[in-house]
Amino acid sequence: MRRTAPAIAVLSLGVALTLSGCFANPLEQLTEGIVEGGVEQIIEDQTGVDVDVDGTGASLPDSWPADVPTIDGTVQFSAATQDIYTAAIEASSIAAAEEAYTALLDAGYTQVAEFQVSDDASSRTFENSMWTVNVVVAANADGTGQVQYTITPITQ
Repeated sequence: MRRTAPAIAVLSLGVALTLSGCFANPLEQLTEGIVEGGVEQIIEDQTGVDVDVDGTGASLPDSWPADVPTIDGTVQFSAATQDIYTAAIEASSIAAAEEAYTALLDAGYTQVAEFQVSDDASSRTFENSMWTVNVVVAANADGTGQVQYTITPITQ
């Protein structure tokens, strides 16, 4: 049985937890690692999804496709399950975040869709013979940029 629905729910939960900024006071910071590890373990046990919920510098999953270029920045969230990957990366600026689009084109991907969400956010979809890569780029209020990658295999 495929676990796609739980995986999507897990990914949404992880992004919400990571980007919410809920860990601001010292008591919460003290317990953050314990809670974070517990949440990751529960999600992984229940869904089989490899999750990293760490807003302070998570890393891409070891199985992240090597031919999918990613921008330089701070990985805030990542997950992998059944050849589906996602990650949220904070870049130093919106211009740096938009380099995600150029990097995929330079790597030989073809852009197949584009959606302008607002003046400060856009989404583009790219494909090669193996992967569909959806990239959402948005400006943060502090001038940094946010990039959300979602990678799914091309089914033949």
